[in-house]
Amino acid sequence: MSARTTLHCETVHGYSACAASLITDGFDAAEARQIGAAHGWRHSGGKDYCPGCSGSRMRPRVIVAVPEAKTLEGRPDHRLQEAEALLSARLNAATGGTWRTGRTPEPLPHLPGVEFVTGGHHGSECVARTGQAGNEQAAADAAYIATLDPDVGRAITAVLHEARESVSQEHGLVEDSLAQAAVDLADALLRRRDPAVIG
Repeated sequence: MSARTTLHCETVHGYSACAASLITDGFDAAEARQIGAAHGWRHSGGKDYCPGCSGSRMRPRVIVAVPEAKTLEGRPDHRLQEAEALLSARLNAATGGTWRTGRTPEPLPHLPGVEFVTGGHHGSECVARTGQAGNEQAAADAAYIATLDPDVGRAITAVLHEARESVSQEHGLVEDSLAQAAVDLADALLRRRDPAVIG
């Protein structure tokens, strides 16, 4: 069973209190304070203080224990690696180039105009059609798709790769909020999405 002991900063400024906390894998408060001390936390007069309230120049970090429930789903660094591989495969198979939105000319009665996304050489390939020209939702969907073109995908895979290396060095523990954000991103990418069937 994983241990989890949290330290809470007890600094009070006027009517407001510091909201900083440190989640550790310590078995008790003493062990949690040892972990905290290594990351700029201070224990004085029976109270705990975060690095910012302690006057420490150390950058605050969040030490997160990996619960057994998450371990069953795979270590965070393994999920990061899987998401990186999934995204790399999909972006490498996608139409290249810079994606841009477009709209066909004024619709004809028998051929309605559409909102679309282009890519490829000179933007000559259609990546997606999102709906009828002039429809606000179709235009918004096209803009969103164009924003996440393969160049953006490559930048995201770089973030996943760097986070995986960092988490691997800590034997699968997620130690700061940036790494946790990358793990959340990986989990979102790995979520099962079945094709929708209409009709």
